[in-house]
Amino acid sequence: MSGPQTPSRQGILSWPFVLRNAYNLLVRRRFEFAFDRMPLRIEGVSFRKTLNLAGIGLNRVFGIAPALGYPYMAHIPPSGLCDLSCRLCPANDEKNRGRSLLPFATFKRFIDQTGDYLLYVILWGWGEPLLNPDLVRMCAHARERNVLTVTSTNLNRLTRPLAADLVQSGPDALIIALDGVIEKTYRRLRPGGSAERVMANTRLLVEERAKAGSRRPFLNLRMVVSRENEHEIEPFRLLARDLGVDMVSFKAFSTRQPGYADPAHDRAFVPEEEHFRWYDYRPGYVADPRRGRYACRFPWTKPTLFPDGTVLLCEFDLCYERPLGDINRLSFRDIWFGPEARAVRKRFKRDRAGLAFCRDCVYDFKKFPGCVVDWEVLRP
Repeated sequence: MSGPQTPSRQGILSWPFVLRNAYNLLVRRRFEFAFDRMPLRIEGVSFRKTLNLAGIGLNRVFGIAPALGYPYMAHIPPSGLCDLSCRLCPANDEKNRGRSLLPFATFKRFIDQTGDYLLYVILWGWGEPLLNPDLVRMCAHARERNVLTVTSTNLNRLTRPLAADLVQSGPDALIIALDGVIEKTYRRLRPGGSAERVMANTRLLVEERAKAGSRRPFLNLRMVVSRENEHEIEPFRLLARDLGVDMVSFKAFSTRQPGYADPAHDRAFVPEEEHFRWYDYRPGYVADPRRGRYACRFPWTKPTLFPDGTVLLCEFDLCYERPLGDINRLSFRDIWFGPEARAVRKRFKRDRAGLAFCRDCVYDFKKFPGCVVDWEVLRP
């Protein structure tokens, strides 16, 4: 594994992207890509991972129904609990499942069965990862299988020993979710937290990284832009430079949840500046559908493992409408290539809107690739 590279605007596993990286993969055993606009690189990619990447790439590009390989990434929230009470966040909805901490044994079982194929894992979801005392241990275990780890935290809970551990054995990239430079703005958006505390903790993390002489984790200061904080965008850019992080990014604010889209939420929260909006809007703040639906390939490329061991095809299946199986009871191979997974993929191709967690998908009709609308790498 290695440090940051220049971000690519091509999607991972698009044919132009793969062809450009074929030499790196086959000869140099290196794979360079951008996740959430963060530049990442994996060294020493095994032939097995390369071969699997080629197989699952066919699923990615052509949408072939049967899974032609293991996933190359996975979404694994270490925590379904959060110490903040942000509006509209599913972590605060008691009807949603997976509201607990992921046991290390469950994580280890998953990685031990998929690590020969995975390139990276996303260690966050609808909760605060730092609430899980095994987060660093999870990152270290993934690294043993040459699997990159990326996490996102509100960073309200950090001690110097934990900061040192995150630098020594923690994630390869870490997003710091700070949505306001002004304390009043931040507390309104993230009740229960403190902007000043997050800034102090960011400085602490940068300090511990410098002390260790390490480039890891790659630090990305992020703002989710809404109508309540868009006036702080430029001060936020300056703050990122002052804090000494590696990147500053701005994520578009989305109000959509599985199965519904409420224009009243969009009217209240989306920024006035159109550049930072997910969607073009028709009158009444209804998303304009003319940009088309998202060409989703998650059912073939990115499983989600919730803290109780349930494997799902999407992180938005919050109520377990179509669970594939329990990793604590079944092998991942039996789950991923099993009858339930095959049935859901066929249903997905035939009638995606028939799945509740796919209706009103946040990625449908959006104006730009991914969810990051603006960014700058400050320390390449």
